[in-house]
Amino acid sequence: MLAIQGLKCVYDTGSRGWAIELALKGDGEEAVRRFDVDGPEDAEMLIEAFDESTASSFDPATGEIVFAYEYATLDDEDEDEDESDDEADEEEDEDAETAEDDEDEAAEDEDEKVKA
Repeated sequence: MLAIQGLKCVYDTGSRGWAIELALKGDGEEAVRRFDVDGPEDAEMLIEAFDESTASSFDPATGEIVFAYEYATLDDEDEDEDESDDEADEEEDEDAETAEDDEDEAAEDEDEKVKA
């Protein structure tokens, strides 16, 4: 397997057709492979897949191009949001308690001034 370093869309004026070129690298070996595609839309689709992938490789033995993606699980994201919501609620509760304590102290100070 060779790592794909980059992709390039090419219009070959000789054959009057579209192609995609892969810049490959692996084990001290660098190569460029060209594959015919049906049109610029197909080339663009491959380039987008490469850009969005977390890893990409080419197997010279089979001619297979592999784009790998890493996705976060939705359950983990939901748990993170729940935890941050809980933390925000706790902070709001603490702020409300502090504000109530401050109001109580201010009321006690006023009562003491009135008595004096």
